[in-house]
Amino acid sequence: MEIPEALRARANQPSPPAIDQVRDFLSSYVADSVGLDEVRRNMARFAQISRRTVERKAEAIEALLATPQPPGTLSWMVAADGNWALDDETSDAAAEAWLRDIAALIRGVLVEAENPNND
Repeated sequence: MEIPEALRARANQPSPPAIDQVRDFLSSYVADSVGLDEVRRNMARFAQISRRTVERKAEAIEALLATPQPPGTLSWMVAADGNWALDDETSDAAAEAWLRDIAALIRGVLVEAENPNND
Protein backbone atom coordinates (compact mmCIF):
# COMPACT_ATOMS: atom_id res chain seq x y z
CA MET A 1 0.00 0.00 0.00
CA GLU A 2 1.39 3.37 -1.02
CA ILE A 3 1.44 6.12 1.63
CA PRO A 4 0.27 9.46 0.23
CA GLU A 5 3.08 12.01 0.01
CA ALA A 6 1.21 14.51 2.21
CA LEU A 7 0.99 11.95 5.05
CA ARG A 8 4.61 10.93 4.59
CA ALA A 9 5.72 14.58 4.78
CA ARG A 10 3.63 15.19 7.90
CA ALA A 11 4.98 12.08 9.61
CA ASN A 12 8.55 13.18 8.92
CA GLN A 13 8.13 16.69 10.30
CA PRO A 14 10.00 17.40 13.52
CA SER A 15 7.93 17.80 16.66
CA PRO A 16 7.09 21.39 17.59
CA PRO A 17 9.19 22.94 20.38
CA ALA A 18 8.24 21.82 23.88
CA ILE A 19 6.94 25.27 24.76
CA ASP A 20 4.46 25.14 21.87
CA GLN A 21 3.37 21.63 22.80
CA VAL A 22 2.80 22.62 26.43
CA ARG A 23 0.88 25.75 25.43
CA ASP A 24 -1.31 23.64 23.16
CA PHE A 25 -1.88 21.10 25.93
CA LEU A 26 -2.78 23.79 28.47
CA SER A 27 -5.19 25.57 26.16
CA SER A 28 -6.76 22.33 24.91
CA TYR A 29 -7.02 20.21 28.07
CA VAL A 30 -6.65 22.49 31.08
CA ALA A 31 -8.08 25.91 30.26
CA ASP A 32 -11.75 24.89 30.23
CA SER A 33 -11.56 22.19 32.88
CA VAL A 34 -13.35 22.54 36.20
CA GLY A 35 -10.43 21.01 38.07
CA LEU A 36 -7.61 18.53 37.97
CA ASP A 37 -10.01 15.59 38.30
CA GLU A 38 -11.49 16.58 34.95
CA VAL A 39 -8.02 16.86 33.42
CA ARG A 40 -7.22 13.37 34.77
CA ARG A 41 -10.45 11.91 33.35
CA ASN A 42 -9.83 13.49 29.95
CA MET A 43 -6.26 12.20 29.84
CA ALA A 44 -7.45 8.73 30.87
CA ARG A 45 -9.99 8.68 28.04
CA PHE A 46 -7.40 9.94 25.59
CA ALA A 47 -4.88 7.30 26.78
CA GLN A 48 -7.36 4.61 25.78
CA ILE A 49 -7.22 5.96 22.23
CA SER A 50 -3.55 6.95 21.96
CA ARG A 51 -1.26 6.20 24.86
CA ARG A 52 1.77 7.57 23.00
CA THR A 53 0.10 10.93 22.39
CA VAL A 54 -0.69 11.28 26.10
CA GLU A 55 2.86 10.27 26.98
CA ARG A 56 4.15 13.03 24.68
CA LYS A 57 2.20 15.57 26.75
CA ALA A 58 4.19 14.64 29.86
CA GLU A 59 7.44 14.52 27.89
CA ALA A 60 6.84 18.02 26.52
CA ILE A 61 6.22 19.41 30.02
CA GLU A 62 9.32 17.68 31.36
CA ALA A 63 11.44 18.94 28.42
CA LEU A 64 10.17 22.47 28.93
CA LEU A 65 11.02 22.38 32.63
CA ALA A 66 14.48 20.93 31.94
CA THR A 67 15.43 24.09 30.06
CA PRO A 68 15.63 27.45 31.82
CA GLN A 69 12.89 29.78 30.60
CA PRO A 70 12.88 33.57 30.51
CA PRO A 71 11.40 35.15 33.66
CA GLY A 72 7.62 35.18 33.64
CA THR A 73 7.26 32.52 30.94
CA LEU A 74 5.96 29.68 33.10
CA SER A 75 3.65 31.81 35.22
CA TRP A 76 2.22 33.42 32.08
CA MET A 77 1.67 30.03 30.42
CA VAL A 78 -0.20 28.66 33.42
CA ALA A 79 -2.33 31.79 33.80
CA ALA A 80 -2.99 32.63 30.15
CA ASP A 81 -2.78 29.34 28.26
CA GLY A 82 -4.01 27.14 31.08
CA ASN A 83 -6.50 29.64 32.49
CA TRP A 84 -5.36 28.47 35.91
CA ALA A 85 -4.98 30.62 39.01
CA LEU A 86 -2.15 29.76 41.36
CA ASP A 87 -1.72 31.11 44.89
CA ASP A 88 1.12 33.25 43.59
CA GLU A 89 0.18 33.94 39.97
CA THR A 90 3.42 35.78 39.18
CA SER A 91 5.76 33.11 40.53
CA ASP A 92 7.58 30.99 38.00
CA ALA A 93 8.55 28.66 40.86
CA ALA A 94 4.87 28.06 41.68
CA ALA A 95 4.10 27.56 37.99
CA GLU A 96 7.01 25.14 37.64
CA ALA A 97 5.79 23.09 40.62
CA TRP A 98 2.27 23.06 39.21
CA LEU A 99 3.50 21.93 35.78
CA ARG A 100 5.56 19.17 37.44
CA ASP A 101 2.38 18.06 39.21
CA ILE A 102 0.54 18.01 35.88
CA ALA A 103 3.28 15.88 34.32
CA ALA A 104 3.06 13.52 37.31
CA LEU A 105 -0.73 13.41 36.92
CA ILE A 106 -0.30 12.38 33.28
CA ARG A 107 2.32 9.77 34.18
CA GLY A 108 -0.06 8.41 36.82
CA VAL A 109 -2.83 8.15 34.24
CA LEU A 110 -0.50 6.16 32.00
CA VAL A 111 0.39 3.77 34.83
CA GLU A 112 -3.31 3.29 35.59
CA ALA A 113 -3.99 2.65 31.89
CA GLU A 114 -1.35 -0.11 31.92
CA ASN A 115 -2.89 -1.72 35.01
CA PRO A 116 -6.66 -1.08 34.75
CA ASN A 117 -7.56 -3.78 37.30
CA ASN A 118 -5.42 -2.32 40.10
CA ASP A 119 -7.18 -0.06 42.56
